[in-house]
Amino acid sequence: METESYKTARSHEEPFAVQFSVFMPNRVGQFLELLDALAPRDVQIVGVSVVDSSDWAVVRLVFNQPGQAREILKTAGNSFTESEILLVEMVGDETLRVVCNHLLHGEINLQFAYPLTIRRHGNPVMAFHVDDTILARDILIRHGLTLVGWEDLNDPGAAF
Repeated sequence: METESYKTARSHEEPFAVQFSVFMPNRVGQFLELLDALAPRDVQIVGVSVVDSSDWAVVRLVFNQPGQAREILKTAGNSFTESEILLVEMVGDETLRVVCNHLLHGEINLQFAYPLTIRRHGNPVMAFHVDDTILARDILIRHGLTLVGWEDLNDPGAAF
């Protein structure tokens, strides 16, 4: 069986990133408390999305060091979950439409998406949470899109 050459940032098999969904009371200063807990460590937030209600907020975070971030969140007593997401380098104006089109043809549900705070090769990077990350990964790579893995987020040699 011939091995297919995948177009990923580091040519690894599973270009996933970890998203942490932190649940916190929707009160003034809660997000700053979370940032303060992260500040003394070498952990950078490279993606953030906040969904709030009147009482609670879900803060979705992508870190350059997911292992360290996990320990910080645990130590700080934050309630959180983890999930795999796909990070796609958005090359050109049509990339978002192209990604959504490929997911649709693969019958993959896009649950949510948000941009990261970083750029790769001058291009924006977006996080995608889908109902089948493995199939979505394979489809997007097969169609020539570049996925970024969590290891790439902490690689000083990466073109960010």
